[in-house]
Amino acid sequence: MMKALLLLLIACGNLLTAQLLTVNNLRNSTSGPLRNLDARLKAHFNLERNPDMEDPGNRVYAASDRDVSHFKVLTVFTDARNCLALSLVTHDKEEIEPFHNDLLKEGFMLEKYRDLQGNPGINYIREQIIVTIKNINAGVPAHQVIWRCR
Repeated sequence: MMKALLLLLIACGNLLTAQLLTVNNLRNSTSGPLRNLDARLKAHFNLERNPDMEDPGNRVYAASDRDVSHFKVLTVFTDARNCLALSLVTHDKEEIEPFHNDLLKEGFMLEKYRDLQGNPGINYIREQIIVTIKNINAGVPAHQVIWRCR
């Protein structure tokens, strides 16, 4: 019984650590070598590369779980200045709130803004990193998270 409980706790811990939206995960994903990115995203976050959706200068990854509530599309801009830039569109709203808290805990300054269409968004700024979080007006509620260097 204890062995089964221990295995269950280990499995739950592994699931909780596989969350893409943390400052450390995004920092590590954008600072490592590009050649390892495909394997890292597949192994840790269950994101698969989709070359059919790519243009020169970017890579596109999507969650293999196609359930709308967990669907994610990650675009990596390989031609960005200073570091890789990421744009994540997710329908998993339960990931967004902990990420807000993680950014604040890591010392990012919060700055609210409105885009050209008047839609609200939030920029988090720390040193050379800017993170933008905004809601996307789509048929299914979604959030876009953009991680980029200044």
